[in-house]
Amino acid sequence: MGMFNYESAYSRFPAPAFSSVMNFSGGGSSGSPLGTAGLLTTTVWSLAILPQIDQANTFNLYNSNLSDYDPANANAVKTVINAYLCPSTPRSGNTITFTNPYVVGTLSTSPVTLSSAGANDYISTNQVDPSFVAYINSVSGTSIPNGNLQGWATDGITVAGSLINTPTGGRIADITDGLSNTTMIGELAGRNVLYYTGNKIQPATNPLPATPDSDGTWQFVCGGGAWADGTSGIWDLSGRNPDGTGVIGPCTINCSNSRSALGGGNPLLNSAGLYSFHTGGAHVLFCDGSVRFLNSNINVITMIGLITRQNGETLGEF
Repeated sequence: MGMFNYESAYSRFPAPAFSSVMNFSGGGSSGSPLGTAGLLTTTVWSLAILPQIDQANTFNLYNSNLSDYDPANANAVKTVINAYLCPSTPRSGNTITFTNPYVVGTLSTSPVTLSSAGANDYISTNQVDPSFVAYINSVSGTSIPNGNLQGWATDGITVAGSLINTPTGGRIADITDGLSNTTMIGELAGRNVLYYTGNKIQPATNPLPATPDSDGTWQFVCGGGAWADGTSGIWDLSGRNPDGTGVIGPCTINCSNSRSALGGGNPLLNSAGLYSFHTGGAHVLFCDGSVRFLNSNINVITMIGLITRQNGETLGEF
């Protein structure tokens, strides 16, 4: 309802994520014109719709001229939003804390941290990785169209005021494959902990290694498991092996909740797929406002078609 109330107010759904960053070497502190770790502002769908889900107080507490990492936004970010939590997710608490040291030397002189941030078990289903389509075509002998693999909308970023990547889609008119055939938000539960097929893998350690050396490390720093974290609006379908390992594989539901750069991928994009702690599948919000339970054995070609908004696939039963 929050997504559709937003669309009624602004004639489009919110951008999955949008960030503005400074183009500089070195970093600034909170309150300086350089922002926090070079991030001037960050927004994400789960922040944008707060007024539409009776969370206006939290929304008003968040300073949109700053990033989610800025200490000035700590009180807002720490708010637990029950609507973003799945009761089936095992966790010791409803907040997450992590430090990302890998921006040092590019955007910052020190790591960035989210402390006790309200958790989020859901993700926007932004796009399909072209490498995943190539893999599926190669192993199945199919010829899935590769024309437009974008989902209902994609994220955007500006650097030093120069437009680098603008959000796309987000209007009902953009979703030509049909609102009932295009997903919008799906379960990606348990982040920033890494899970394979229901099992917790490689608990994060501190201090972190100087360079990422495992799927668990990437998940810890880039899992996007907080509702205010902009990376919770960045996702593309890459699949995993049935046991949860790898970077690209045939399993798209409940094999892994990972987003991993192992093998040269992008840690903010190489998403295994959807993940829940429900037996046999995961819940997904479609662009027509319906919520459906997708079986973990869904045909992978159908899954690709459900993500894309303008690729013209003919879908089977799901």
